[in-house]
Amino acid sequence: MFVSQTTIDNINDLIKRFFQHNRAWDNFLGFSNIEWALHNFNVVFHSGLAHLYPLLADVCSDMLLDFNVVPKYGTTEADFRTYEDIEDFFLINIEEHKATYEAICKARKEAIDNGDINIAMEIDRLLRMFNKFIAQAILLKDKAEVYGDNLWAFDAYAQQFYILEDVKEELDND
Repeated sequence: MFVSQTTIDNINDLIKRFFQHNRAWDNFLGFSNIEWALHNFNVVFHSGLAHLYPLLADVCSDMLLDFNVVPKYGTTEADFRTYEDIEDFFLINIEEHKATYEAICKARKEAIDNGDINIAMEIDRLLRMFNKFIAQAILLKDKAEVYGDNLWAFDAYAQQFYILEDVKEELDND
């Protein structure tokens, strides 16, 4: 076998995490569209962000498939969360991204420790892409703070807050 079981388990965990991010964003976008009428924000970030997380999961799946290992798609948690305001979601979102970042770093370290250099190199690429998702999460939190209760303006300028064009293109072409 070319890939250790520890690395396989870590990659499968990342697959699940990315689908969980997709679920969290789908829930938030639906909630914010109905509760705060953030329709434009929903349009921009549903296809521009929420739909990218399963593509990150596909990057992980491909890491395993390249070495004849069947990926395992774990069950994601239901997400029925509601939010007091948009900053509430964005703070939670940053914490969830931080946990995924730590899981990616752990997967990379353990892949190297187990001699799975081939997978570690692919994880480096994944981490470079995910860094942009973290930057997007931070920018959205900052914009939510700046706009405060002015949700109309936040919604109207949502496209200007979107910074994942390059990653979206890379994932769409992968």
